[in-house]
Amino acid sequence: MPRPLKASRELRQRFDLYLDESEVDQIRANATAARLPMSTFVRRVALRQHIEPPPPAGNIERWRDLAPLASNLNQIARACNAGLLPDGVFPVVIELTEQVRLLRLELLDVAQPTSSRRRARNAF
Repeated sequence: MPRPLKASRELRQRFDLYLDESEVDQIRANATAARLPMSTFVRRVALRQHIEPPPPAGNIERWRDLAPLASNLNQIARACNAGLLPDGVFPVVIELTEQVRLLRLELLDVAQPTSSRRRARNAF
């Protein structure tokens, strides 16, 4: 996990650096690829701090697809912890279990996302 950004009030020392246009373009492209502001990117590189590579676009899409399932699971867990058993919980838990199984296979590159899984995810 990357370190949190420092508050601007903590960053009071200015450092000037002269670069040609191609160097600026290259640094800007690298910072954009790392999804960091240019100043943060340059600071981390100069201080030899780890720059976490951004997740692949497909993983971000999959993460967004799983958000409704995570919400359903959280609601089920809260209800169970409160001593309540919501009506119709078993089909939802079975579907969530299947989605977790498919996600594990996908992360192992055994399976790819399919439109049928998208339909199942949107059913909740």
